Amino acid sequence: MRSRGHSLSLFASPTPLAKVPQRRTVPADPLPSPTQTPGESRALHQLWLALHLPLFMLDALGGAIAKLHATREPVKNARNRSANDQPRRNSSIAPSRIETPTTSSGLAIVDLERGGKVVCACDDAATAAGIAPGMALNSALALLPELHTLARNPQREHELLVALAEWALRFSPRVSLEPPDAVLLEVRGSLRLFGGSRRLYERLRAQLRAAGLEPQCSLTPTPMASLWMARTGNEGVIRRPADLVGRLADLPIRCTRWPERSLETLATMGVRTVGDCLRLPRDGFARRFEPEMLDMLDRAVGRQPDPRACFVARERFAASRDLEPEIEDAARLDAAAAPLLDELCAFLKKRRCGVQALDLRLVHREGSPTRLRLRFVEPVAETRRIAELLSERLARIVLPAPVRALRLRSGPPVESREAPTELFAKDRRQSGAGVPQLVERLRARLGTEAVYGLCLVSEHRPESAWRVAEPSAPAAKPNRGRSKPGSVPGRPPERPLWLLAEPQSLDGDEQPCFEGMLEFEQGPERIESGWWDGRDVRRDYYVARNPGGVRLWVFRDRDPSGRWFLHGVFG
Repeated sequence: MRSRGHSLSLFASPTPLAKVPQRRTVPADPLPSPTQTPGESRALHQLWLALHLPLFMLDALGGAIAKLHATREPVKNARNRSANDQPRRNSSIAPSRIETPTTSSGLAIVDLERGGKVVCACDDAATAAGIAPGMALNSALALLPELHTLARNPQREHELLVALAEWALRFSPRVSLEPPDAVLLEVRGSLRLFGGSRRLYERLRAQLRAAGLEPQCSLTPTPMASLWMARTGNEGVIRRPADLVGRLADLPIRCTRWPERSLETLATMGVRTVGDCLRLPRDGFARRFEPEMLDMLDRAVGRQPDPRACFVARERFAASRDLEPEIEDAARLDAAAAPLLDELCAFLKKRRCGVQALDLRLVHREGSPTRLRLRFVEPVAETRRIAELLSERLARIVLPAPVRALRLRSGPPVESREAPTELFAKDRRQSGAGVPQLVERLRARLGTEAVYGLCLVSEHRPESAWRVAEPSAPAAKPNRGRSKPGSVPGRPPERPLWLLAEPQSLDGDEQPCFEGMLEFEQGPERIESGWWDGRDVRRDYYVARNPGGVRLWVFRDRDPSGRWFLHGVFG
């Protein structure tokens, strides 16, 4: 205790050393602070649940992301070897993968960005052999020559954290990220909904274990205290802010994750726990160390507000998968893309949405990636339908090089709508429910530009009254206003099924001819329009029939020439 007493003199505090409480003795008023802030009173009405993933590097390389979206029944942890896993007989550093090839010989994660010479994380088999995070890779291989190594994947780690936050939104609307390995939930308003803290704990653990995760949880009135307790594995429930100081006092100071230099300085002073920091004079602590450190202590014990940015679920789905070994055959990419499609559909079903566009990029070791754009006639959220369309596209491409990674990104989610069906339809073919799938398959085989729909335009000129549109675009209703001369009252004028690209000139002056003399059935219908764009027309249209019984749509120009033209053919 003498060394600890000398260390306090570094702060030049007027507090006598003899009055400093002994270690592990909780003072009545630690760290005397200014008057109570509004944040302290608000803390009484909050309960923060921290979910800490101690093995997040290993979890990110496993299948936890897809399982979090699906939340299936409990499965075997991704870090434990299954009966179908094939062990690797070398210890070379392999690229990161979606499915972690764990083996009974041990697995270690290394950071290639820092040279790949230090172990960042390891599984239980490697730990049993004496390997620990921070150990040199050569030393780890000396202890376990058959050790399997994987490269750390920060992108997958972030995706895991985002997936955990999206999953946590089902328990609380206030979710906050704490990179790189924790998520915070404010659950005071959710306890009654889930039957109290104990049942909430059980439900959280059951679903996370089903995803292959083993989190460390803690529930306290402040987010910082929950986070520190979860990091140390000190799981429990603290409901009263007055109990925070006593429960935090024994936590090792490294749970704060302060700068390494500051931690070393505190260690030389004999300060090794949070309680030791709480007993230090405030003024000297603020002068000696960064202001953020004292602010974190105040937020942990509830003396200062701790505002947290709420997590907002992403608007679009984005996921990736690295392939090992690389795939050279396009037909095998179906199975490789299946986990990504499962994640996508789970993402959409939780939001009750669908997508009409997907972008899949096939990444090669050299050269630009191959891009596949999938477009759907209507919003879809079914794995089978997306997989069928993807298979059609993959069957028609030639890979310029082996594929080493897949990148899947969706378009903006669209609210799903039920397809209208006939009440008395005997099967799906009569109801028209299979038309969108037919259009999508035709586009996948023939190209997007080869299959399209037609849409009516509010225009009197026949050649300008339609345009190319998506097959799902709703057709405009015809104008049912005043009937034209020669038409049946209450019905719109007839229009032919086939319209010529350019009107064809006909012989005849008063009576036109087309494979014989034409006989008029309806007309005239006068159309005068287009003066504003320089393509104005002045025509009198007639429905006529030739001697062969073919019904034609003809018109006569209202210019001095008065020539006749064929413009369409009725079906």
